[in-house]
Amino acid sequence: MAYTSVAQIRALTNITSSDISDADITTLIGYATAQLNSDINTRVIRERVGSIDLTRENSIDGSNTTFYVKNWKGKFIADMNNDGSINSSDIIVYIVNSTGTESTATVSTVTSSEGKFVLSSAPTTATAAEMYITYEWCFDDPSTPSARIALACAFLTASYAYEKINAGMSPQQVYGNVRFMRDMQSGNKYFKRYTDQISMINSKMGDYATAEDIF
Repeated sequence: MAYTSVAQIRALTNITSSDISDADITTLIGYATAQLNSDINTRVIRERVGSIDLTRENSIDGSNTTFYVKNWKGKFIADMNNDGSINSSDIIVYIVNSTGTESTATVSTVTSSEGKFVLSSAPTTATAAEMYITYEWCFDDPSTPSARIALACAFLTASYAYEKINAGMSPQQVYGNVRFMRDMQSGNKYFKRYTDQISMINSKMGDYATAEDIF
């Protein structure tokens, strides 16, 4: 899965396959995804797992496999490995036993909208005196993805594509009495649209941070 697609980029722009190939657009989508994530995500390194509330107790008791990140309210677990999807690869769980020996646990599933992750096996107090997690979060839902994230990725990809097409090209070509003008500002225009989307995402304009009775 990715935030956008080749078909969406072609629908959004007038870029044809003779301008740039599907393979090249796919590569640009990968670059745009990484840049987008760096602009909207916040990385949390080795957050200690502990009780948050009565719903999110994060108990290490040998039977519980479901845990929650502290950044769950009005936030979403984000795409940490830049593959355009949210899955078990987007969170690292460190288990530290009573002697200080550290290992990593296997994550089965991640639910971005709940700040929740599930381990493949339940840690016990004997094997996991402490648990730490590394992950990223953002203010908009990257798992669907939301319309804002999808548009932002499409706009940035379009900007990259136009820059690739126009690089080294003359802004005009003259053939006898005929003059052809090339719009050299297309990349800048789509980049401006991208930055506008980023501002909306990072300004907490989603519907998730307005309810004061969330607990």
